[in-house]
Amino acid sequence: MNTLDLHCPQCGEPTLHVEQPSDNEIWIKCGTCNLFIGISEEEWHQIRHSENIEGRIRSLYEKDHPGVRSGSLCRVCYNLYEERCRFGICSPCVFKMLTILVILMVVASFTIWFGVF
Repeated sequence: MNTLDLHCPQCGEPTLHVEQPSDNEIWIKCGTCNLFIGISEEEWHQIRHSENIEGRIRSLYEKDHPGVRSGSLCRVCYNLYEERCRFGICSPCVFKMLTILVILMVVASFTIWFGVF
């Protein structure tokens, strides 16, 4: 009953899995941020056969945690973003890092060209 390809609504990592400890209870757990949602087997049956499983789990999370923002965490600035971050880094941080890289390359090329060493 494990589904390891689901994304956690709290941290955004694909480490969400489902356990069935008893016949009438289902646990939805995240291996990264220790998120725990307990639901009945009837609710899980409805969620499992829906088209958007992650959306239904996100709505359960938002119902249990009102006012909490969910999304993926940027590894550079540690802000939450609703859209998925590429390589764990948000778009503004990628732009800043590329700008710094271009500046360093320009300075290094002028240093090598004019022989400042």
